Amino acid sequence: MSRNHRLLNDLAVIEQQLSQLIRSANLLSVNPADPGAQPPNTTWSPAIDIYETPGEFVLTAELPGVKTADIDVKVVGETLCLRGERRWEPEAGHELYHRLESAYGKFERTFSLAGTIDTDRISAELEHGVLRVRLPKRSRTPGTSHVIPVSSP
Repeated sequence: MSRNHRLLNDLAVIEQQLSQLIRSANLLSVNPADPGAQPPNTTWSPAIDIYETPGEFVLTAELPGVKTADIDVKVVGETLCLRGERRWEPEAGHELYHRLESAYGKFERTFSLAGTIDTDRISAELEHGVLRVRLPKRSRTPGTSHVIPVSSP
């Protein structure tokens, strides 16, 4: 992992922790029956893991409580874009929340795609709060040499 990537990842974690700290300080007592008590419409950044297998890269995003209909995954040029929203839906009818640490609101993450990714075969699935985006590798990189077998009838 490159040093710049680690620094950006560390900054994203710090930003998320600060946002949660501010939210918990501002929302010590939240009454869901009060229309003005909803958490502010904020942004958050889901945790992302990316790993490589011989045939593909796999990106996983932690999206607990996010519905499939609230997730948008698309390729724009050489960029993979993940967007969505985690909505606050209080479980209790008229309970008084004393602490609310979960992140809610809109999120957006973008990733540069390597030329080795076959963008026509990218797939995504959401299971148990984890979004898994499969990024298949091309069978060969454009511009590389390869042997074409010659067959006879």
